[in-house]
Amino acid sequence: MKFFEVFGLTKRSLSLIFILKIFFGLLLWAIYTFYYTDRSTADIYKYFDDSKILFDILKTHPLHYFKILAGIGNTTPEFDTYYNQMHYWARKIDSSIYNDSHTIIRFNSLVRFFSFGYYNVHTVFICFLSLTGLTGIYKTFIPFLQDKQLELIVIIFFLPSVLFWGSGVLKEGLIFFALGLLIYYTTRLFTIKSILICISVSLLLAFSKFYVWLAIFPGLLFIILINKTGSSHLFLKFFIISVLLGSIGLNIDRFTDIQNPLVTLSQKQIEFNQLAYGNLTDAYHQPIPVAGSIIYIRPLEPTLSSLLKNSPQAFLNTIFRPYLWEVKSPMMLMAGAENILFIVCIILCLVFIKSYDAIRWEYVLFCLSFVFIQFLIIGETTPVLGAIARYKVPALPFLLIAFLLLADKEKLLKQFPFLKRIFRPLS
Repeated sequence: MKFFEVFGLTKRSLSLIFILKIFFGLLLWAIYTFYYTDRSTADIYKYFDDSKILFDILKTHPLHYFKILAGIGNTTPEFDTYYNQMHYWARKIDSSIYNDSHTIIRFNSLVRFFSFGYYNVHTVFICFLSLTGLTGIYKTFIPFLQDKQLELIVIIFFLPSVLFWGSGVLKEGLIFFALGLLIYYTTRLFTIKSILICISVSLLLAFSKFYVWLAIFPGLLFIILINKTGSSHLFLKFFIISVLLGSIGLNIDRFTDIQNPLVTLSQKQIEFNQLAYGNLTDAYHQPIPVAGSIIYIRPLEPTLSSLLKNSPQAFLNTIFRPYLWEVKSPMMLMAGAENILFIVCIILCLVFIKSYDAIRWEYVLFCLSFVFIQFLIIGETTPVLGAIARYKVPALPFLLIAFLLLADKEKLLKQFPFLKRIFRPLS
């Protein structure tokens, strides 16, 4: 495919990355099959098992299947029979801004045409989609980071959390696919192909995890504006877009039927606290145990002042936790070790920063705005460290890319010559 003709990455290299992703997808499958053996609580099986119920509708009522697949005309009472058989099609905890299980169930039902119900065929499909999205992110930023090609490859393709969670049959794979294509083709807008792709993957992203779409939207609008008007008064344009969109968003209930996002966030925090403290039942009507990595977060009222008051704690929790002394599982250890690595990298990039005029500020602001909004939403609503570590995965490459854009590699290597052995240019 021409899309995979990428500067700095051969087809062989991308093929090896693809195989590595499949390995991590198999590892995730093995962990949730042989170590965590409760299939009813494993995310990799929740939506996979529900997809079988959806797929089986095709055998008896093909029209009903395609209506559910398309989401058109599928809300009449006759469809309740199907939904009542699915355990995760409609759950309170999935009903608001955080996520939507319908998309991943529909995805799995489509893959069943090829997999005949064998789970790891789905792994191969999701790894390919995830790789496509990550390649789109790489292609977007490599023109501005050709002197940091190896670092960019590591940040995008080899972060342990991205490899692990982004290679399983989970929403993260679809999110990376949609994010990568959306960002790449937004920078090439105003052709029929790019517009159609952007619309399609925007819908996929919004239906997979709406808050990720919400977080990326201001930055995309800013990039489009800069590409059309130039980089003069760049910070002023960013400020105007941020204030304008923030004002519209916080008052959207005044002129539409859409619920105020502050109310939605407050409700989501309440729902997540109920889940974390064991006040809800699972799909089989059994009590959900108290979360093992639960933390206290301040109650969020549906007001701007409460959001701002809770923001420092929200960012600290999302950026720095889990601390190493809070680690209770190998997956949390991975997240905790990554946090330390991120802090060290950020400090180095800020100490050895480029001159102001040499920095592509539009892309720094784009990355940081995405990370800022996503981390704020996660930190304000999520009282479980394991969930925080997973939910922030789509933002992690962008956090490091932002600081990579700021870093002066020559200054760093001049101060620490031994690093030249690690960061030597790729041939």
